[in-house]
Amino acid sequence: MKKNKKMTKKTKMYTIIATTVAVMAFVVMGVLFFTTQGKDDLVIEGTKEKVNENFTFLLEEESTAINNDDIFSGQAKIRDEYLAQYKKGNYTVENPYVLTNPFLISPQSALVMFKTTKSEKVTVTIKGKHNNDITRTFEASKDHFIPLYGLYGNYKNQVVIKTDSGKSKTIEIEVKEDPKPANVKVTENKLGNTNGEFYFATSSLGIDNLAFDNYGEIRWYLTIGYNKGITLLQNGHLLISTADAGPDVTSTSGVAEVDMMGFVHRIFEVEGGYHHDGYEMENGNLLLLTTDLKHETIADYIVEVDRQSGKVVKDWSLREIVSKIDDKLIEHGAYNWGWINSITYDKNNKALILSVRNQNSVVSLDYETGKINWILGEKKYWSNKFNSYLLKGEGNEFIYPAGQHSVHITKDGKLSIFNNGYNANHEKATACKNFQESASYAMVYSINEANKTATVDWKFGGKEYFSYALSSFTYTENQHKVFNSGWHFSEDVKYDDPDCNQFSNDKYDAYILEFDENNNIVLNMHIEESKFEVLKSDIYNLAQNSVTPSKKDIIENYEVETGKYLSTNEPDEYKKLSEEEALSYKTSEPLFISYMMYNNRFKLVGAVPEEMDMKVTFIALSGQAYQYTLKEEGKTIKDFLILDKLPKGRYYVYVNMGNKVYNATEYIEIG
Repeated sequence: MKKNKKMTKKTKMYTIIATTVAVMAFVVMGVLFFTTQGKDDLVIEGTKEKVNENFTFLLEEESTAINNDDIFSGQAKIRDEYLAQYKKGNYTVENPYVLTNPFLISPQSALVMFKTTKSEKVTVTIKGKHNNDITRTFEASKDHFIPLYGLYGNYKNQVVIKTDSGKSKTIEIEVKEDPKPANVKVTENKLGNTNGEFYFATSSLGIDNLAFDNYGEIRWYLTIGYNKGITLLQNGHLLISTADAGPDVTSTSGVAEVDMMGFVHRIFEVEGGYHHDGYEMENGNLLLLTTDLKHETIADYIVEVDRQSGKVVKDWSLREIVSKIDDKLIEHGAYNWGWINSITYDKNNKALILSVRNQNSVVSLDYETGKINWILGEKKYWSNKFNSYLLKGEGNEFIYPAGQHSVHITKDGKLSIFNNGYNANHEKATACKNFQESASYAMVYSINEANKTATVDWKFGGKEYFSYALSSFTYTENQHKVFNSGWHFSEDVKYDDPDCNQFSNDKYDAYILEFDENNNIVLNMHIEESKFEVLKSDIYNLAQNSVTPSKKDIIENYEVETGKYLSTNEPDEYKKLSEEEALSYKTSEPLFISYMMYNNRFKLVGAVPEEMDMKVTFIALSGQAYQYTLKEEGKTIKDFLILDKLPKGRYYVYVNMGNKVYNATEYIEIG
C-alpha cells in the first residue's frame, strides 16, 4: 500500500532529483473530483478537461497519481526561488545571502550573493587547512553571484570576500555533510598550493564522484551515484554517466552534463545505453560508447551525438567493421568479444582511437569511412586477414597492450594508455595466485603508420601497481602525467585461497601518482577504494583551453538556464482505441503493479514472464484511449515507454496481460 508523506521543500526536491536521475519513483496519493459546468458537462476540478459521462467509472475508486518528475523544472524552481529572495533582500558584502549546496547534490559547494553600489570586481579566498588557499577574482558587476567550490566537509570554512573598492568581509560556511571516504594516505607531495587544482575521480566500487586535493582531503563530491568514466567539457562542466540502468547490466541510460554546483544542464539518453567513456569533439558533439541493440553483442558500438538535439549524427559498429574483414573472428555467443572501454579523437589523422579491451588491442578507425587504419595488438588475437593492419612492436621496452584502458593522444601526437597487463581475451575466472607476477604500466607509444611500427617512448609501473581492471593515465593542462592504478590488488588479498579469483576478490585499492614535465614524481597517494578514472583540473575552470586569454583569470558570475532532456530514442507509437473498445475496460479487476514516471518515460518496476505479452492502455476521462506495447510474447520487455506522442492530459492506467485486462488504479499526467 502506498502512503502519503509530508515532506519539507528541500527533502522533496532531493527526491525529485533522485527520481529523475536515478529513476526512482516518488509516488503521492491523490483523489480526483469533478464539477459541473452547464447542464451536461463534467469537468475535472482545477482543469478544463471535459469528462465523458460514459467514463465516470474511472472516478469511482481512489486512484494513485504517478508523478511525472522532471529534474530540470525542479532545479529551475530552486533557482527562481533564490533569485526572488535575493531581489527582495538588502544583501551586501557585509551581509551576503549564502546558500550551501543549493541544488542538493553537491554538499561542498555554496553560492554567495550580494549587491554593491557600483560595478566592481570581487576577489574571494577560501582558506585552506594546509596553506593551500583558493583565490579567485570575479567579473565586475553590481549584482554578485559567487560560486564557492572546494569547501571542506564536516568543517567550518573561512571565506574572505574583498571588493575592488576596499570592502572586506570574512564569512563562515559550515558544511556538515561528510562523505566518509576510505582511508587516504599521501606519501609524497611536492606540489604545495595548487590553488584549486584537484584530482577528480569516479568509481564503480566506492564513492562514485569526488575530488581530492594533494593533501588527500575531499574537496568536492556528488551525492547521486554517477559512475563510469568522466569527461571534462570545454564549457567547464563534467560529462558523467546517469545513475539509472541501461538496457544491459553494465550500462546506464546515458550521460549527464553537470556543473560543480550540482546543477544538471543536460541529460542525453542513449538508446543502447552508455558504456565506460565519452569524448567531446571540438564542435561540441559527443562521442559515446554504447551498444547496437540490433546485435547480440555489447559494448562494440560508437555514436556521435549532436549536442543541441541529442540525436545521432554518425555511428560506427566495430562488430560490422571487423566482420567485413573476417566474419568468423567473432565467435558465436561471444557477446562481449570487443568491450570498448575508452575512446579519443586523433584530430591530426582524423581518426577514432579505441581501447578494445577483450581483444587486448588499441584500434584506429578512419573518422569518415570507419575503415581500420591500424591495430596495436598481438597477432594471436586476430586472424591472418588482419595482418596488414597490425603494428609491429620494436625496441627493448616494447610491450603490447593487455586488458588496457584510458587511450589518449598527446599534444605531440603520441598514443598513451594504461596497460593493465591482464589477458582479457576470452576471459575466465582465474585464481588470484596467478596474478602475483602480473604488472601494469602507464605507456606512451610512437606510432609510425606508414611503416606499421610502434615503439615505446616512456613507461611507468610494475608488479607493485598491477590493476586487474579500471584505471587511467591522463594529462593535466600543463602536461603533467596522472597515473591511476585503480583496481590494485591490495595487501589483504589471500592469494593462497583456492576460492579467490579476479571476480570474487574484494580486496582492492588505488594508487594515484603525478609526474611533472620531467617525469619526476611530485605526488604519491594511496586510497583504500577503487577508482575508475582520475583527472586533474582546476575546479573553477575545468577546461581552461576554452577560456580566452583575456578572461582566463576572471570568473563569471554564476548563472544557469533551465536544463534539457535529450534522447537518441524516438517516441513510442500507440494504437488509438475506439470508444467501444475503451468502455470494455469498465469491469476490469484491480491489480497492484508498480510503475514510475520521469520526463514522460513510463517504466514498469518488476518483471514479466517470458512467454507473456504485456500492453499498457491509457484512458482519458474524455474517452480517448491509447494502447502501447510494453512486451511482446517471447521478447524482452521494453526498459520504458516514451510517451512524448501522447496528447496532453490525465490518463488512467490499464494493463493487458495475456487475455486479461486489469485496472492499475493509477493515473498519469502528460503536460
